[in-house]
Amino acid sequence: MKIDRRVRAKEFMDLLSIKKDAFYDRVKSGEIQQPVRLNKKDVFWHESYVKHKVEEFKQDLNTVACS
Repeated sequence: MKIDRRVRAKEFMDLLSIKKDAFYDRVKSGEIQQPVRLNKKDVFWHESYVKHKVEEFKQDLNTVACS
């Protein structure tokens, strides 16, 4: 059984190549799911979800670039 590692917001933003405001706007709008919260400061997303969103983001960029 493989256990997903935890991806923090900073790393997630870096992978998407977006800034903090744009990232949290996407979380607020539901485009990116709410993180797993263990407590106020321990917040993360599972790596499998992050990989999926990064691939989705790349597809969106390719679609815009090719239009």
